[in-house]
Amino acid sequence: MTFSLHRRFVCAAFAACAALLTACTPSARSGAGGPAPDLQSAPDTRVWTAESPASEISRWVRRECGSRFRNKQACVERTLVALIDQTGIGRTMEVLDTLVNVDGDVRFNAHALAHGLGIAAYRTPETLATTFAACPPTQMSGCYHGVVQGYFLSLARQGRLPGTPELNAMCEPHRGTTFLFFQCAHGVGHGLMAVHDNHVPMSLDACDLASDKFIRDSCYGGVFMENVVSVTHPHHTAEGHAGTQEAHGGHDAQPAADAHAAHGAAGQHAHAGADAHAGHGAAGQQAQAAMQHTPWRPLNRDDPLYPCNAVAEKYQEACYMMQTSAILYFNGGDVAATGRACEGAPASMQALCFGSLGRDITALASQQHARSLELCGRTAGQAGGRGQLWCTVGVVQNLVNVAADPGEGLRFCRAVAGGDTKSQCYRAVGEMIGTLVNAPAQRSESCQGAEPEYVAVCRSGAGVETSAGSDDE
Repeated sequence: MTFSLHRRFVCAAFAACAALLTACTPSARSGAGGPAPDLQSAPDTRVWTAESPASEISRWVRRECGSRFRNKQACVERTLVALIDQTGIGRTMEVLDTLVNVDGDVRFNAHALAHGLGIAAYRTPETLATTFAACPPTQMSGCYHGVVQGYFLSLARQGRLPGTPELNAMCEPHRGTTFLFFQCAHGVGHGLMAVHDNHVPMSLDACDLASDKFIRDSCYGGVFMENVVSVTHPHHTAEGHAGTQEAHGGHDAQPAADAHAAHGAAGQHAHAGADAHAGHGAAGQQAQAAMQHTPWRPLNRDDPLYPCNAVAEKYQEACYMMQTSAILYFNGGDVAATGRACEGAPASMQALCFGSLGRDITALASQQHARSLELCGRTAGQAGGRGQLWCTVGVVQNLVNVAADPGEGLRFCRAVAGGDTKSQCYRAVGEMIGTLVNAPAQRSESCQGAEPEYVAVCRSGAGVETSAGSDDE
């Protein structure tokens, strides 16, 4: 496996929403509950501050959203949204993280809840960068993506669509931090889907308005992820979160949430207001071009590689990075069958497809290392004997990505059988460290938790120069 191929996997791992997407398989969906109307009253409000302990707030949320609520998920989301003005988005996310550790229902929907909180946290273009940076990387970075969605939905409410100026400027404050810059650019794809009625070709065209290639490529991944979510978990789209939050009668202190209520009209056809955009430069041209797009079919049960085989070549990498979430949804979580579907992808895309499967396996296995390895073992012999290796790399990258913690990846690699697979596992962790940590010295230290004979491999993946005579090697 080449170093450049690992780099492509890094983007796949960062784009992962495995806990959400694999939870969409029919077996996992049973009993999960959808956005059914919550006919009972919402919980009583209580005043908290940024200094209030997250553990205390989380206990209160659990009491308020207990069994008396038919739709616990909606209650938790609305309660957390109401906390944002009192405690800030950072502390509110800390409450969510605390709930995840003690409540299986919340853990099942944690990434989606993080998206919803990010949407509700957005206030104004002037505070966009600070709100975005205040999000933590937990719950697969859903808060970051939600903030971008909130910004784009606000533009749509004003009769505008994001064009080249907005796409070029919004991530610029985060360019110095690779992780944040990627999360912003990836979030752009989620946001564009929100204002383009989940129409993939329209959203990809909108991604192409960005001048920066990194933003364009990362944006594509957000588009394809949202495309899967729109079918498998429609109540976790931007529109679904807006409906949940507004079902409480609106939050006067949450202008972003109120703004999303107007997205019902935008969701029916965000591009229907093309005439209003006619004088708005690139956004106006984009809106008018949207009118020329034909209807779009998001997924196809009878074609496991669709839409990856229906989009232009430049979009295919981003698509195959997400495709197994759709395949697993339709085949009931059959890992071996999904691997066989990946074998049908173009040769240049097979590694990405198997890496996508590894990412999704972490959710099927509830992030248990032994179970993840067993499930990847079902792809042994596929793709000329490389399927299991690629799957294992996808697993470890997502384990790191879930909480932005390389330590979990290092622990997983210890359980991997020796040889090339173990070596590639540690290299993959190193490459994730390279995207999470800027300082070379800290990257080197992060690899110290690897098995002694693999520390140098990890550091090499992290882009840290090592000398042959180093005591650490």
